[in-house]
Amino acid sequence: MVSEMSNQRKIGICGATTTPSSMLLILLALICSATAGDDANQLDFTSGDCTLTEPVYGYKFDFSKLRSDLAHVVRSVSNDIFEFNVCSNLTYTCNNESNVAACLKRQGKEYVLGRRHELHYHNGKMYLEYLSGAKCENGTKDHPNYQLHVILNCDYTLDTNPLQLTSFAEDTCSFYINYDTPLACLSIPDAMQSNSCSVPYTSAGNTFDLMELSDVNYRTTDRQGNFFIINVCKPVLYGENTMCPAGSSICLFSPKATDLKKRFINFGNVQTQPVYKNEQLLLLHNSSTPCARNSKLNYSSVVHFHCDKNVRNAHPEYVGLDQDGCTYQFNFITPLACKNLKPCTARTASNELLDLSALSKRAPHKLSKDGKTYNVAVCAGAGTPCLANGGACYEENGVTYALGNFNGHLRFNQSGSPYLLYEDGVKCENDNRRWSTKIEFVCASNATKDSVDAVHIIEDSNCQLLIQYWTPLACLEQIRCTEKIYVDNSEDGTGGGGYELFDITPLINNNDNYEARVELPASQQQQLAKNTKFFLNVCRPLVPKYQLGCAGGSAVCMAKMSAAGAAEEEYSLGFPLISLAAINRTTVELLYLHGDPCPTDKATNLSTTIRFRCNMRSGRGQPVLSFIDDCNYHFDWDTSVICPPHECTFIPDTCEMVQNDLNMRYNFKNASFTKDGKIAIHNNNSQLELNVCGPHRKAMTDYSQDLVNLFFTHDLPGCGKEGKMNVHMRVICSSKTESSFTITNDTQCSLLYVQRTPSICSFLSLSVPTQDDSGSSSSSSSTSTTSTTTSTHATPMAILGLILSVTFFVACVGLFAVSPARRQRVRRLFRRNSSAVRYSRVQSNEEANLLLEPNGEFTESDDDMLL
Repeated sequence: MVSEMSNQRKIGICGATTTPSSMLLILLALICSATAGDDANQLDFTSGDCTLTEPVYGYKFDFSKLRSDLAHVVRSVSNDIFEFNVCSNLTYTCNNESNVAACLKRQGKEYVLGRRHELHYHNGKMYLEYLSGAKCENGTKDHPNYQLHVILNCDYTLDTNPLQLTSFAEDTCSFYINYDTPLACLSIPDAMQSNSCSVPYTSAGNTFDLMELSDVNYRTTDRQGNFFIINVCKPVLYGENTMCPAGSSICLFSPKATDLKKRFINFGNVQTQPVYKNEQLLLLHNSSTPCARNSKLNYSSVVHFHCDKNVRNAHPEYVGLDQDGCTYQFNFITPLACKNLKPCTARTASNELLDLSALSKRAPHKLSKDGKTYNVAVCAGAGTPCLANGGACYEENGVTYALGNFNGHLRFNQSGSPYLLYEDGVKCENDNRRWSTKIEFVCASNATKDSVDAVHIIEDSNCQLLIQYWTPLACLEQIRCTEKIYVDNSEDGTGGGGYELFDITPLINNNDNYEARVELPASQQQQLAKNTKFFLNVCRPLVPKYQLGCAGGSAVCMAKMSAAGAAEEEYSLGFPLISLAAINRTTVELLYLHGDPCPTDKATNLSTTIRFRCNMRSGRGQPVLSFIDDCNYHFDWDTSVICPPHECTFIPDTCEMVQNDLNMRYNFKNASFTKDGKIAIHNNNSQLELNVCGPHRKAMTDYSQDLVNLFFTHDLPGCGKEGKMNVHMRVICSSKTESSFTITNDTQCSLLYVQRTPSICSFLSLSVPTQDDSGSSSSSSSTSTTSTTTSTHATPMAILGLILSVTFFVACVGLFAVSPARRQRVRRLFRRNSSAVRYSRVQSNEEANLLLEPNGEFTESDDDMLL
């Protein structure tokens, strides 16, 4: 971090080689200490009020608008109620005390979490620390009292539920709430403010819409120790080590730069107007930063969006410099860049298909408000009295007023909610604008206690009719299947980190369910009949299967199987109600709650915990039932999907790619899709022979997408001063052997080559998938090898370590089993209750540190853990 870098630099200056007097030594020590402290204070300080001035650009953040007349309220999974205010105290008492800033209500009792708060700034992260809480029964010597931290996150979207509680163990004393707010963002220039990011690709109104990609920042390496931080259609979200200049959508983060203003360089201003030309979809970003290679030009960036309907966990990759030496090229492969969707359908960024076309076949809805009768239809004409192409209209005193022409362009806003927009209605009174109709679709399901269609007028002002349409057809992933965690990517821990996404959406299976293996400790094996099986899915309900009779919407089902293979005595082990939680930098967890009543405790519902662990050898992996904790079933799932990209070694002489950690090798010369390492590409009337072999190749595994990225340049006269074409090659594990390519039409100096092949699967520890349609791939851990790959086997020491680990684990389970107090603490967590809170599990004060510490290791203090 900056303070560490500064300390090292100052010590170097002050550490003289001559032998000074003791007085000079003391003087030098004081000077060094003071200057180092000043540098540290730049990025780590506290404000006494509700404002702070950030140190890089001098921008003043003011959070006083978050003050509530009553309180901000969050309810936990276990029905604990957190009430707090910002920039003010609560207007009522807590435990008979007035002038309280935060209060916890638990099982009929009240606990003061803080009597005042301080505003903190740390490396771009801003948070409120509530102080002087009541004494906590389980407090430590250093932290004896209750504490609350409210982390203020930049979010340009005004979400309906901006508060997210980090879940906790019952005996914890520290609590953490995330508050998403535009007030934690740098201001957006007026010319760059927009809530749309779309471009039509047909005259009939078919449109590419990229707005859904704006919800998070993306990070991609420049392969030289720096990182590009990218947002799509919005500025980069300000936060810890993402302090990009205001209005920039692409910036270069140089962790080792000592000058704060040179640590984050603007490489592209926000752009909300995609360009579609020559069958290519792209965003062109200009910046005001002078180019170091050409003083006459400024830096700019081009993001090329490419279609792949099978991709989940879509993210950009840096390709290279354009021929002018000042334009940076990126590829973003996403299903949002795909065409040929039927009207009234759309794909999400996580590649889930939303199909509302059935609503277009239904009769128009007649709605009444304020003496007006409205006719509204979905993706179709609204009928009489509307015009032929009218999607909405109203009739008043015998006169019909058009409120927009219907279309089938279903789109998503930046928060991921689907909507239709009918435009070009009648002119507004006293206004040059025309009326429009916006239909927002809301998921209606058993979870919302409303499983039938319901259409409501929300507003009819400001030249727009706003309608909410509740329907089960709008239900997508019920929970968020991604989670952020801080990762320090620097070699020396000097602050080269930032938030990266865990994303397990590639494990969602829309066509089949997973069957878990059962590997219980010996002491628990008698609890299950041998014919018991477990079926589950990830972040979604089970796919309906004949004779599998768990309650609709269940994500896990336990069943006894008859001799004929039919499921009997089914029990639901929980519903997908709580989002993914990060445990540490290599482990995440899902919790499914509110299953059937527990047979051994009718007051408790059955529940499931699934812990996903990074293991590059496991491929997609398989869930394993590892132990049963009263009414909670624990599954472990080793998978490579959540493993970070791994840079491989490329050997030019043999044209081999080596994954050193796993000792896996892949030879491109022997690959079926090359001829001695060369690939012939026919482009229009010309032919290009691409040499995969050679020096300066960068190979990166991407386990989340089952592929290897290969980056290099190809000699091509006419491409800039050096005659080099940038090549981005994606080698994808597939049951097919087929290829495709795209050459940018603007400069002809950037090539995206996609090669699908089964031969790369074993290099990625995957079996060859049975099919490649999204959600139906059966890639799993691979135990076979091909002529292009080799693998290693477990060593005796590894086997010994496994035996010791299992022995220790069984002993721990035994200790837990004989402790009624421990069982009761866990049991309370799963009592019947309702909750809409996001789940981020923190099991204890020590484990909570994993969510904050850059190196993902435990520390003794729990107060710094999420800050």
